[in-house]
Amino acid sequence: MLLQRAISLAALGLLAFTSNTQTVNAEPLAVVHGTKGETIKISANYLAAFDSDDAPETPFELVEANDVSSKLISLKKRGSGCAEYYTVQSGDTCGAIAKEYGISVGTFLSLNGQINSKCTNLHIHKKYCVEEGSGSSGSGSSGSCSKTHKVVSSDSCVSVAKKYGISLNEFYNMNPKVHRGSCDNLDDGKSYCVAKGGSSSGKSKKTSSGKSKKKTSNVSSKVKHLAGKTKSSGNKGSSGGSDKRKKIQSKAAFTYYWIAQAEDNPGGKKVAIKTCAGKTIAKVNENYADALVMEGTGVVNNKIVNLGGCSCSNYKCFEEINRSEEPYGITAYGSALRPYTSIAANDLEKGSKIYVPELDGWSLPNSNKKHNGCLLVDGSYNFKLWSFESNHIDFYVYEMNNYEKLDKQHRVTKVDIYEGGNCKLLNYL
Repeated sequence: MLLQRAISLAALGLLAFTSNTQTVNAEPLAVVHGTKGETIKISANYLAAFDSDDAPETPFELVEANDVSSKLISLKKRGSGCAEYYTVQSGDTCGAIAKEYGISVGTFLSLNGQINSKCTNLHIHKKYCVEEGSGSSGSGSSGSCSKTHKVVSSDSCVSVAKKYGISLNEFYNMNPKVHRGSCDNLDDGKSYCVAKGGSSSGKSKKTSSGKSKKKTSNVSSKVKHLAGKTKSSGNKGSSGGSDKRKKIQSKAAFTYYWIAQAEDNPGGKKVAIKTCAGKTIAKVNENYADALVMEGTGVVNNKIVNLGGCSCSNYKCFEEINRSEEPYGITAYGSALRPYTSIAANDLEKGSKIYVPELDGWSLPNSNKKHNGCLLVDGSYNFKLWSFESNHIDFYVYEMNNYEKLDKQHRVTKVDIYEGGNCKLLNYL
């Protein structure tokens, strides 16, 4: 059956049900609003992770790693951008957290780009960074910046970009922690990248692909075709030559996850779902209320709900989510989930980009764009609780119907994973 071929994380929830009392033993996964219904104005903070549709694609080559296992170790050890996290409790504010850890509010906000400038979207029970990782530059990608600019009070993203002869989009790309569009978290005295470092030149060896014992699969052919096509595109639109994307995992397990929809869980008497404080959010069918508890997420009328920071008894365990800041859900770290872009993984660096050639060229349900294979690691859930191990990525597709369409068309269960390099992240919805 389709549902047995690609198991969603949500379907594996470890919950103990006793009549109407549920005990939640896992972190909530995501919370989403539907594509139907009222239009919502999406915040600049949510859109900041995406590249503009007309941004040029960087030519790239796919390179085999000499030792994939050692590469994985180095990936896990290198600076993730954060050395320490704090889990938000009821009553916390950005100011209080910053004071507790001896940092400025501006620094706290720059370490956590998902928080808006007014700090109105802190989520109880979510993790936020309070100390920068040793491997992070605090501005652009580690090791990829050749020139920086120290910000003064009169600076803006526009003025800095203009001063160094780069486009505003290039400035945002080199400084992904800066809120794209609003530029409301530029910190005085902090240095930001204004020129990329030179790419490691020296002609790279061609992928040594000694002949495989079995016939080349369609996927392998596709990888070689993509590598050849991008390599032959020369340096058009790129001053640094082709982007070398190194393989970091081979034949990783590939599954999908989504959230429950009310129409998928009909039946049962009407019950009230409530906040941890006991305030009624809405009344829904009991079967759907059970699904909300099991999957941790859902949309109720025009409200988005997520499991709150309390144990769940008689459906009194939810919180409402800001639809402008997190229109398609939140991770366990409080960052926004993005359909067809977000993936969860147990052994990949949070916030890093990866490239999966098997996805390149996919037509996506409810989207007029084809997938370019670029994905964003939006957090690592505790897969051991969910019977998930390493060498496994989970692709967020918003709803079960989207999974069924993609699985029927592609039947992909194993993929190769490359470091994303200059991967272009697109907003598909």
